[in-house]
Amino acid sequence: MDNHCVGCHGPKKAKGSIRLDHLDSRISQGLDFETWNEIYDQLAQREMPPEDAKHQPDEAQRASIISWLGKELEKARSSPRGRHLLGQFSFGNQVDHDALFSGEIKELPFSPPRLWRMNPNIYDRTKKRIFKDHWMELRKARQPFSLEQRPGINDYSEGLFADSATLETLLLNARGIVEHQLNRDIPLIFRTILESDGPPTPEQAEAAVRFQFKTLVLRPPSAKELARYRDYFLQSIKESGGDVRAGLEVCLKAIALNPEAVYRMELGLGLRDDHGRTILSDNELAFAIAFSLTDDPPDQTLWSAARSGNLGNPEQIQAQLERILRNPKIAKPKLLRFFREFFGYHRAPRVFKDAKRFKNYDWGIVANQLVHEADLLVLHTLKQDRDVLRQLITTEKYFVGHIGLEADPKNLEQRLIALRRLYDYWKEKPWKKLEYELEAKVRTEIERLHPYFEVQPMKHRMSGGLIKDYMPYLTICYENGLRPMLAQFILMEGERERNLTSAHDQRFFLSAYNLSVDQFDCPIEQPFELNKEQRVGLLTHPSWLIAHSKNTDTNPITRGKWIRERLLAGHVPDVPITVDAVVPEDPHKTLRERFRATRQQECWRCHKKMNPLGMTFEAYDDFGRFRTIDKASGKPIDSRGLLDSTGVASLDGKVQNAVELMKRLGQSDRVRQSFIRHAFRYWMGRNEMLSDSATLIAADEAYVKSGGSFQAMLVSLLSSDSFIFRKGRAKQ
Repeated sequence: MDNHCVGCHGPKKAKGSIRLDHLDSRISQGLDFETWNEIYDQLAQREMPPEDAKHQPDEAQRASIISWLGKELEKARSSPRGRHLLGQFSFGNQVDHDALFSGEIKELPFSPPRLWRMNPNIYDRTKKRIFKDHWMELRKARQPFSLEQRPGINDYSEGLFADSATLETLLLNARGIVEHQLNRDIPLIFRTILESDGPPTPEQAEAAVRFQFKTLVLRPPSAKELARYRDYFLQSIKESGGDVRAGLEVCLKAIALNPEAVYRMELGLGLRDDHGRTILSDNELAFAIAFSLTDDPPDQTLWSAARSGNLGNPEQIQAQLERILRNPKIAKPKLLRFFREFFGYHRAPRVFKDAKRFKNYDWGIVANQLVHEADLLVLHTLKQDRDVLRQLITTEKYFVGHIGLEADPKNLEQRLIALRRLYDYWKEKPWKKLEYELEAKVRTEIERLHPYFEVQPMKHRMSGGLIKDYMPYLTICYENGLRPMLAQFILMEGERERNLTSAHDQRFFLSAYNLSVDQFDCPIEQPFELNKEQRVGLLTHPSWLIAHSKNTDTNPITRGKWIRERLLAGHVPDVPITVDAVVPEDPHKTLRERFRATRQQECWRCHKKMNPLGMTFEAYDDFGRFRTIDKASGKPIDSRGLLDSTGVASLDGKVQNAVELMKRLGQSDRVRQSFIRHAFRYWMGRNEMLSDSATLIAADEAYVKSGGSFQAMLVSLLSSDSFIFRKGRAKQ
């Protein structure tokens, strides 16, 4: 380091603002882990020292430092800092893919003991069960942890250590929850205690503890917990001078601050096998199974199985998983969340698009509708559950301007009739002069037009503003003999409902699909085929293209990196610390022409893994619109690309465009296996290790043998040794 690195990255000179003379040498403890890992990558890639450096290590020196540093980093992976960083997506593909699926690894799978931060969606559902429809009070109970928005799979084991702000939030939430329970929506057991003439009986105190545990901790208390909180309740009454309410309040707050109200334990408290592994206890398994698919605690059937000891082997676990997956009445939002986080298309509304280009309108309306339609494509594919991955990346059918999968075609026809009557009613009236709040007489007349207007929820009832949005668009449709869209969507977590109603909304939204508002006759039955020469699958869906773009330009680097890492199980190192990663601006050149700057030797070693893949998407602009001409330069778009260094000779080769690329990738075993690796990360909450080889091979076999069933693959993962066994220190 002193001889070859510090000269450019030391006290006298610090290229890229990087100094290596201050690095902590205690690598095995996870100190300066990120920097040391980057150094390892760049040494292995022969990026450091740069070729023009005067002092170069010989091959023996380079091999020696790479070997030593690799061993130290491997030790660091088990340190708290290392485990935290290795949980991040950027470290996910460093386990050899071919070795994972070779069948040569004989080590038995397991997971380290885990302490999960409660999924924010689960935390929110618990709050909603308490506060019900009291939205102002619901908003006061905030998420105790900051929710970092980043690409890739969210790991809710991060942020386990509560800082002062987190603790303060937890205290405020506990106070707010208990105040609500004792003043507004008072449960019967609490009311009985408060209205009694004297102190509660031990039986009443125990009933109160059981209720609060079920509400906040989401499980019954153990006998020891029940006794402890009961005695604490009764003692608190005595210490408050006989004030029952004060004693109850103290006890309920204490339960609200129970660690399991925020954290979920998966320590492996069951029996130990001959290989030093411990199985999850029945209680741990019940929660692990429930929260792997839902945002709710174990249902009665799952609790009964746990209490009777019927979760002790993979077959019994598989039976519970299949039961939940087959039951349409059990919501399973984690399935859609996985595909959102895997593809990343849900980030489209977060990509800033300047208001000027969007004519100062609400960009979020259009972007959210596009995300909604990508969701529908995923859900439709999951419902069929055949060849899921290939369908998602090669399908020629899309949802456009659609409400949702559950929409009844007859109901849609009725809504179309309602819109026509609304148009006929207003077309000769001064609708442009309407105030937002309609007059009572007018509202009554509109409700008489069609039952649909009468049964709308009050907060979504027809307003003057909504009519002024609808009418220009309906005029375009009916003058051209077209069916209008009924686009009205609800975000996945049910936070809000939005209408895509105005002519401006519709025009810009449809242009993302290269459709015209005055020509698009919206099909009632969807999905339907778009131009299959222009679009196939989710990676040419406008939401994915927007999510992987910039404000005013496309982003072939991000798009190419996504394919390399998500579908090809490859790894692209971070930008070398010696490189100024700026693509020159030139309005007379296409982006491909400007990217020729990345062919410099110090850049191309990494960019050759991304550019030839990302450039296939240059046929789409930053709004996802198909194009043949680059608007800025006026030159034809060149969307040719290359699959290279995939690890599969039959997969490599030239491609003409993104459509051809997707069709080739859709047939690849490696792509399927990479997809399964990402599913593993999502449901295990960690990156895979070589010891997980048997788990991944079994999941892959389940997927193939079932004809590409995602459910079959998921059942295999969630009943595997990696899921149910722990190895490491756990308090018994």
